[in-house]
Amino acid sequence: MRNLNKTIFVLLIIFFASCEKKVTEIEFEKNVMTEIFPSLIDSTCIDIRLMTNFPPKYGESIYDKTGHYIGVDSTKATKEEKLKLLEWKKRTLEIKNDTSKIIIAFDPKIKNSREDLKNDFEKHFPNAKLFIPKGNETEYILDFKNIKLNNKFEIKNVSEFPKDRGVIWETKYNFLFSGVVYFSRIQFDKQKTFGILDAGFYCGRLCGQGFRIFIKKVNNKWIIDKTEGTWIS
Repeated sequence: MRNLNKTIFVLLIIFFASCEKKVTEIEFEKNVMTEIFPSLIDSTCIDIRLMTNFPPKYGESIYDKTGHYIGVDSTKATKEEKLKLLEWKKRTLEIKNDTSKIIIAFDPKIKNSREDLKNDFEKHFPNAKLFIPKGNETEYILDFKNIKLNNKFEIKNVSEFPKDRGVIWETKYNFLFSGVVYFSRIQFDKQKTFGILDAGFYCGRLCGQGFRIFIKKVNNKWIIDKTEGTWIS
């Protein structure tokens, strides 16, 4: 009986230690995500006004003898095209100098990436191996409200917007709404020196871009090492 009780006691210790380790893994990741969140927003989000402020036609298109497009001869721009270019530059500068807050919708529920990130991780960080602990399928909520951002972006919970992703773009807001951003969970190496995650920014029904983001720890601070595009719409 004593041996049985001792065995149960040992198993309980192992069980609670395991639970504590899982909590520690999640808390560590939350801390990293919180630290790097402002940089993630800067790397993925855009001012929709700049993206839709397309430059005007300027000059004549040049083609080779086979009809393939080569470029544009800007010396042949018309007076009207020159005026339109000046207007475009003026509008672009106005947008950049506008201090209005740009609102981004964000889903604070952080889930695993749908992609296998192992090959990209180990290709980018050749001296590191991706480590995925057991129980890493857990989702968590990121408390983003107290995270101070670097620029004029402001984050609102996606739950404050229409649930229908079609309606969200058609709704008129009393603020400048630019798009919806999401981030996946971060996967690390065993030493927790390098990490990788996926992200996406949607700016309309057929407007958006996906990213694969590589992060690393430098002088005890987490920074973005590289951001690669994975899809575009």
